[in-house]
Amino acid sequence: MANGNFRVIIVGGGPVGLTIAHTLSKAGIDFVVLERRPTIGEDSGASIIVAPHGLRVLSQVGLLDSLCAIGEPARQNRRHRPDGSRYTKPRAFSEFESFFGCSAHIFNRAHLIRGIYDGLSKSDRSRVFTNKVVTDITADDSGVSVSCADGTRYDGSVVVGADGTHSIVRRYMRTLALKDPSKADAADIDEENPFVSNYKMMWCSFPSQGEGDVHGGSGAAQDTHGDGHSLQFLTCEKRSWIFMYERLPEPTRDRVNYTQEDVVAYAEKWGDMPLDSGLKVRDVFAQRYHAGMTNLAEGILKRWTWGGRLVLAGDAAHKFTPNAGLGFNNGIQDAAALTNELYRVLHPSPSYSGDEKANGSAEPSAEVLAEAFERYQATRRESVESDWGVSAFHTQTDAWRTTLHWFWDEWVQPKLPEWLGLWMLRKIMGERFAKGLVLDFVGGDEPFVGSIPWVNPMAKSQGVPVATK
Repeated sequence: MANGNFRVIIVGGGPVGLTIAHTLSKAGIDFVVLERRPTIGEDSGASIIVAPHGLRVLSQVGLLDSLCAIGEPARQNRRHRPDGSRYTKPRAFSEFESFFGCSAHIFNRAHLIRGIYDGLSKSDRSRVFTNKVVTDITADDSGVSVSCADGTRYDGSVVVGADGTHSIVRRYMRTLALKDPSKADAADIDEENPFVSNYKMMWCSFPSQGEGDVHGGSGAAQDTHGDGHSLQFLTCEKRSWIFMYERLPEPTRDRVNYTQEDVVAYAEKWGDMPLDSGLKVRDVFAQRYHAGMTNLAEGILKRWTWGGRLVLAGDAAHKFTPNAGLGFNNGIQDAAALTNELYRVLHPSPSYSGDEKANGSAEPSAEVLAEAFERYQATRRESVESDWGVSAFHTQTDAWRTTLHWFWDEWVQPKLPEWLGLWMLRKIMGERFAKGLVLDFVGGDEPFVGSIPWVNPMAKSQGVPVATK
């Protein structure tokens, strides 16, 4: 299958897949992107928040200025009771500027995807293909082949599944593992439907609802908390979004496809839910651009790779609830970690112990790649588990999952001294973000400098060898 030239086949042209295209391009690694939709960045999704450590990686591939021009800094948080009364004003977003020299940014999902795509060079954009519905993936010791419904076939060295919660790459990875148990421990083979849903969510985008401090103003994130349900309201200069969460009667692994009739009925059910004083769900739903509904899958795979030929990233490997906004940020971290490992294999240092010199004529073996992918998963595991826990706690607390969650949210957190709240923010979010990975082989100055130092500083010069872990 392989032709002597190392090539990565990325399945999925969403934000994570296109970010991986950028990081691979920066590493000088050949790739193609296969996207099942007819266009890149269809305007049918909701919003995405990119945190400072995510923006830091995007700056390394030359996207910072163009993306910040289409996103907006997140400036403030507010929280409300079910009756609309305000009971706390957290300082997370306002403190990020102090912590890191940069705030998180809010993006329309479609605009972000399009911005990442447009930031690719003309040559790299020519490697991104749409209308590519994957129908088969085969792999052996020499490489991989991906077949599509339109009759095309793409051969390469490895497949990266960046194709989301219902990843087809993950499905084929499981099939290959079951067929060849010599390359996978049975205990590490995940279930066919590995993620569990405890909540469902309706999202809706609509025009901005006011200027200045009206409804929080541009860059505001507001939450309304309740018993078994919660709501998030994000405002930007031209567009705003709501996310309406409800706990499911029972956890489920089943995929549910909700219709627009289901969405309308759900919006009517929660029509009186306040976004802020004087504004309710029904007010903005009537103005909607787009709306949809889904069950919120949660979970982390036991194994993200198989046989040195297939590897997963983003939602295909770990799925978070969106309340804390950590999903895409972890996908960016996956892109950095995975590309660092491939760069190490393809540009070995003099102390590299592998038999292949992949920067020469020979490709790295499946065994060498398998070791690299194991390092990738090991590098990411602790951070993913930590962020997944934060996301789950956020979702459960907002919807008062237990009496303890309610007590913390209603009685403890609003009464915390300001100094203690800031200390907790620094420990829980600040120090976590400060551990963010970067592309080890890309030199340059730090784009953001604040009161919290980065644990992984940027290299001083381009092409610095990656140290073996």
